[in-house]
Amino acid sequence: MERATIRDVAKKAGVSITTVSKALNDYTDVNPETRKRIQEIARQMNYVPNVAGRSMGGRVDKVIGLLINDLRPIDPSGSVYGILSGVCHACQDNNIEFILMTTDGKQQTQRPLKVLCLRKQLTGLVCAGFRLHDPYLQQLEEIDIPCAFIDIRTDKPDVLDITMDNERAAREAVSFLIKNGRKNIALVNGGPDADVSILRGSGYRWALEDAGLTVRPDWMITANFDENIAYQKTRAFLEQYPQVDAFFCASDLMALGVCRAIEERGLTVGEEIAVIGFDDIPVARYLHGGLTTIRQDFYLMGYMAGKAIYQKIEGQPDVHVDHMMYELVVRGSARGKL
Repeated sequence: MERATIRDVAKKAGVSITTVSKALNDYTDVNPETRKRIQEIARQMNYVPNVAGRSMGGRVDKVIGLLINDLRPIDPSGSVYGILSGVCHACQDNNIEFILMTTDGKQQTQRPLKVLCLRKQLTGLVCAGFRLHDPYLQQLEEIDIPCAFIDIRTDKPDVLDITMDNERAAREAVSFLIKNGRKNIALVNGGPDADVSILRGSGYRWALEDAGLTVRPDWMITANFDENIAYQKTRAFLEQYPQVDAFFCASDLMALGVCRAIEERGLTVGEEIAVIGFDDIPVARYLHGGLTTIRQDFYLMGYMAGKAIYQKIEGQPDVHVDHMMYELVVRGSARGKL
């Protein structure tokens, strides 16, 4: 990735390097109009200061950055820690430096992805927690370092997609419900801007169609991966559709909200109404007789992402990551034979 230098900025602005340095550091002895013009030129050229090398002799080591979008104070699923640990250990195993970065929607509009990569002197990038319409997904062509996205597909052939087969996993979960006598199955999904929601919703419909069951759009609830929203919407759904006998939920957190609404209505989870979640979060085995769920390995996702990016940095040809393996874990919330 070509970096604009302070000399380039000075040449374009028609001033000395010293003047550029002072303008970018807000020295008061630079004319305000000149300072503003230099700052605008530097912004247009994606200029960032050249920091000192990370190792002796000024040599810049190879660096893989993990960029997490919308980091939240609480992570009940354990996904962030799992991915973080996996990428970090992959870097340690391959003797490459690792750094953690965060962003959000506002920051993505204020600082281009290319500038972020240049400022951190990255040689590889792993991204997690992004949605389909986030600005950085539209800026991938502007960077030329190896890049991987976890749990989201991009249309860029050079970007690695690190994910499990969400569609097939969802189909397997719903087919399990059908095989064990459930015919009136509702979907509690995330949101339309989450790629995994699209895939898990597709798997739900696929299973119903395979079994000759009717796909009803009014039986597809959107709860944005939020436990309380899932709880509130399930309460209303149960009032309107008391014949429902199962819920497939696109996350365990939403499944916990669904279970709470079922029990509040005086029904037994796993008997009158079966519930399947997705993720196998740490508390899943302890609540509601144990939550039946699709287990995915966030640590493995992170590790494989870091390893694949390292291989790309080293110039290995045809780096490919297969869909991460998953497992349907049967517990009390949806009993039956596999």
